[in-house]
Order: sequence, then structure tokens, then C-alpha cells
Amino acid sequence: MEIKQYNRITLYGPHPLERDERGHLKNYMADFFPAFRSIIVGSGLHVALALDFIEESGRQRGHPLDEREQQEVYDDLVALILRGEHVVIRSIPDKMEKCFRTAELLEDLVPAELLRFTGVRDPQVRRAFKLRGESWKMAPRYFTVEEIIRQINLSVVSVGTRNRFYYKVESGGRLITPDQFAAIIESLDDLQEFRSRVCEVADLYARRNQNYVRELDFFGVAAETFDFSLFEKLAAYLQSCKDWTETRKKKARKLFEQALENFRRAVPPDLQRDAPNNPAWRTHFYSELNEIPPTEESILGISDEFNMNIRWLPGCRITGGKVVWDPHIEDAVASLLKDFFRFYGPLEYINLGRLMRSQSTKRAAGSYREVFIAVLKQRNNATEQIRILRKVWRNILYYLNRGYPLERARELAAGYLEYTFDRREILSLLGVNTPPVNYLTREEELPGIGVIPVAFFNRPYISGLATDKVSDYYYEHEGFVRAQAALLGYEAGLNLIIGRCDPDSGLVFFGDGDELLQFDKDKMIPSSLVLADYTGAFADVVSPLEKFLPEYSDYLAGMLSRIKVQGHGVAERLEVGKIFIAAMEQRIVETRRLLTEVGEVSRKIGEMAALRDPQVNPVGIKWERVVARLKDSNVPELIGQFGEALRKKLGYY
Repeated sequence: MEIKQYNRITLYGPHPLERDERGHLKNYMADFFPAFRSIIVGSGLHVALALDFIEESGRQRGHPLDEREQQEVYDDLVALILRGEHVVIRSIPDKMEKCFRTAELLEDLVPAELLRFTGVRDPQVRRAFKLRGESWKMAPRYFTVEEIIRQINLSVVSVGTRNRFYYKVESGGRLITPDQFAAIIESLDDLQEFRSRVCEVADLYARRNQNYVRELDFFGVAAETFDFSLFEKLAAYLQSCKDWTETRKKKARKLFEQALENFRRAVPPDLQRDAPNNPAWRTHFYSELNEIPPTEESILGISDEFNMNIRWLPGCRITGGKVVWDPHIEDAVASLLKDFFRFYGPLEYINLGRLMRSQSTKRAAGSYREVFIAVLKQRNNATEQIRILRKVWRNILYYLNRGYPLERARELAAGYLEYTFDRREILSLLGVNTPPVNYLTREEELPGIGVIPVAFFNRPYISGLATDKVSDYYYEHEGFVRAQAALLGYEAGLNLIIGRCDPDSGLVFFGDGDELLQFDKDKMIPSSLVLADYTGAFADVVSPLEKFLPEYSDYLAGMLSRIKVQGHGVAERLEVGKIFIAAMEQRIVETRRLLTEVGEVSRKIGEMAALRDPQVNPVGIKWERVVARLKDSNVPELIGQFGEALRKKLGYY
């Protein structure tokens, strides 16, 4: 057996990441012994590798290990799995310090970024990582949306019929989705083909491959709801058919629809339709296809658009009240974490992740800003917090790039921060449900200028269904589409008044991921709406309100076109549109009364604006123009134009 020394550890056998000519790993198992600072690599069982290590240790000592010494080896064993590009350490929930010591020593042999751990589902394991600020060591490698969709498409295979399945490379199994099973009905007129396709599904599900994995599994089903006997009953009936009369065909269709209906009901609503562009379906399906364990973000219970969209970063652990920085931490991350400690005081743990792509469908291409998600727990607080940090767009660098000297750039950046918080205060006074916001900073070194602070807006994570991430399933339910129309129409009324849009292009910001639908007991009917991010508020306070109507009518027409409620046609869609428009009109009328009448709201906003320097904070000027524009607007005429535009788009006169 080949033996090599790598700094602090001894390697027995080949290197764990050694590959063959096709690029595949030559070995899939390894045992690590942290007390002995040794690793043995091979392809057998873990116990067999341990026996080989014991034998080799005895040979080196000149005598076999006695029973006590052998037991010490077994007690010290930490199992490793070599998979893909990672060396995976099998977590031992009640002995995590030994696993962490293994990872530390392994860095002499394998880059730290390739080390991962099992046990993501185990609360004890997850807590151990959180306390060390090392959630990143449980996360799979990040893939872009395009890479994920491409890999999903490339995994489509067939076996012996026209059926299409998804192939699981790791285990050799296959997946079938409700949509793929539903496609079999297209062969109903041909008994032989229909029978062979149905029986292939039933037969593959009943068989297991050499890895003892089902040859075919049903994607996303809940075991307590899924009834495979319906598929067996359908297959058995088709096997008994000698001819294919209309009566037999009708019965076969009924049995098929019963099996399909059970399949769909056993799958969560967001997973019932093959939809790679739906974050919920895409991430769940990709994870199951590649047998990726649940990500930290999915276990946290945050929205599906975050799942597999966060790169957890090396940070720090807190031991005995002292901060121990990870040697792989980025300088920018360390600087930001220091401000967390300043702002929140003593922490029990903190883990920081970077959002890898924009959540907004409209803003992804142009003005995406650096976004982080933080999971932290204050030492004397029983509640864990999830925070969203978004880089302030108009920061010092923004103004420096536009020719302002450093001190003026600092003044303007500070004014913009104040203006942003003032806007949030105004929205709150106007009845907008938007979360409280503060800010944190990190330091950045600019060549020739020096160190400058870079601010990040810091708000709590808000659970809810983003309005641009609503799956088709919801649009099949009348209660949902009517409630959504009322909530969004009411929000659109104020959105229109405050001129919320891109300050450069004028593109309206509405329904693109900032508005979150909230649900109470009934998980199909939204009860309220939260504006999680008010970017673009008061951007255009000069243009007449009529200018924005085409974009709102386009949005509403697009929303109505998605309605799949049984029996709904153009007339019914228009009725839902009227709910939106009525709520929009109600909000405009209520807000105009609030703004134009002398009262508490107007007084508070006026007092706030009077204290601001208009040279750096234009809130007073913006507010005056919002009020003046609203006073000059003919609301009935405005709403009439909106309704007429919608009828034209729907082709209904």
C-alpha cells in the first residue's frame, strides 16, 4: 500500500480526488482517524478500510494491534464519502468536534471549499455549524438558473417506449412527473402502445437496480397520500384486454384519470406542473434529481426563490465570547460582520450568505445590487433572526463616479440614506405595510482615495408569496384570483400616486417581486400584502398619472391571462379586472383625501420635510409635487381610461 505524508496527516492509498481517464473518481470511500492524523482511501466498506488501516499500522509497528488498540481505531473513525467534486464528511451528531477536527486536518490534503458534511436534516448538526458560523460547509456548489435548467433538460431519457423520464446520475434511478405520466393518454387509441407505456411505469417502479434504488420513482409524492395500487389496477386491466372497444377504452380512461389524479394530489401544488422557470419546481426537482440534501435556506423555511440561490460564506465562530475568524473569509465579509457585532451586540452565532442572482424579473439586467442574507442569534435573545441586506445604490462611489469631490460625495450619500428612510416613514403614514429598515456598513479601500464606508439597507426577512413567483396552480382557484386582484389593485393605487419606477428608464416597479402576498388560515386566499422593498418610490413625481396607465394595464392583462379557473372566459376575467380597478380607485380616492385635507398625516410629513436640507435630501420637494399632481388629477376619468385600455387588451367591448 502506498503511504505519503501531507504536512500533518498520513495518506494510505491513492489520493481521494484521483480520477480516471474519463474524469470520474477512482474511489468512493475513505476513513479518517483524527487522533492518528491518518486517512485511508479505497472503494470497499468503511469497516473493511478500517481493517486495512489496522493491519498496515500493525505492520509498521512490527506487531499486530491488540484488542484495545483496535477499538481505539474504530472509536476514532470518521467516515468520508467521495462524490462528484466534494469530499463529504459523515457527521456524528454527538461528536461534531471530532468531525470539525477532521475537516481542519483534511485541508492539508483537500482544498477547504471542496469539503462538505452530511446531516443537514439533523437539528443537532445544523446547530453545531451555526454556532461556528460555517453554514457554507453544508451547502452544495452554486449553479446558475441556466445551468440547472440545462442539466434538467439533458437528463431526459426513455427506456423501451415513448415514455420520457428524468435520469438520476448519482444512483441510476429515474423520475416521472405528473405531466410526464399525463402524456401517456395521447396513446389511448392504440391498445398495444397505451398498455406498454402504462405497464412500463408500473414495472420500473417495482424493480430496483444494483444500488437498491427504484428504477423509477414518482417525483414529489407524499407517501401517506400516494396510492400505487391505482397504477397496478390500471396495468392489470390493460393486460386483461384482448380487444379495444369503446367501452373498454372508456373504462381505461377512467382508471388512468384516477391514477393521475392521485399522483397530482400527492404532490405539493407548486410541483404539479413541469415548470423550469418556476423557482419552487426547479429547485425541488433539481435537488431530487441530483440527490442534493436540503439546503440551509430551504430548512430555514424561506421562500423558494432563495433556495439554491444563496452562497453561504466563510465567516466566524464565537467561542467563549471571543470571535474566531475563518481563515478563508473575504475582507469585505469580515468588515460587514464587524458592523453586525457593533449594531447587535454580543451574538451567539451569525452566518452570512450572498444572493447570487436578482429576485426581480424586471431589475435583474440593469440595477442589481449586492444582496446578503444573514442568520443570527443574539446572546440574550431566544429568537433567531433572518435579515436581508441590500447594497445602497447611491453610495459614496456612485457620486464619485459622477465627478463629485470626496467630501461632497459623502454629504450626498448621507442625504440619500436619510431620504430613503424618510420615504419609508411617509409610506408607513400612508398605510403601506412595509418592514422597518436600518443600515449597516463595511469598509472598502479605493485606490488613490482611501477607505470609504459602503452602506447596506438591513431589513427583516418577510415570509410570503412574491407576486412574480405565483405558480399556475393558484390561478386555478377563483378565491385566490379575486383576493389577489383586490390586494394588488389597492397597492397599485398608491404605487401610481408615488411614481414608483426606475429613475433612469421610467420603467414602473410593480408586481416584480417586491410585493408579498400573506396568508392566514386559508392557504389559498391571500389576506394581506407586504411591500418588502420600496425601491423607486417618488422617482417620478412630475409626469401626469396617465403616463403610467399602459404599464399597469399591461400588468393586469398579463395577470388575467394566467387565470385557469374552470369555466372562466373573457367576461369572467374582465370581472376580476374590475375588482383590481375598483380597489385601485378606492386607494387613490382615500390617499387624495389623506394628502389634501389638513390632518395628522399631512402635518407629520410637513414637519419632517421642513427639517431636511433640500440640497441633499429632496423629500420636501418630492412631497409637494406628489400632492400637487394628485390634486390636479381627474380620478374618475383616470379610472375610466384604465378600464377602457383593459377591455381593449382583452378584446372585450
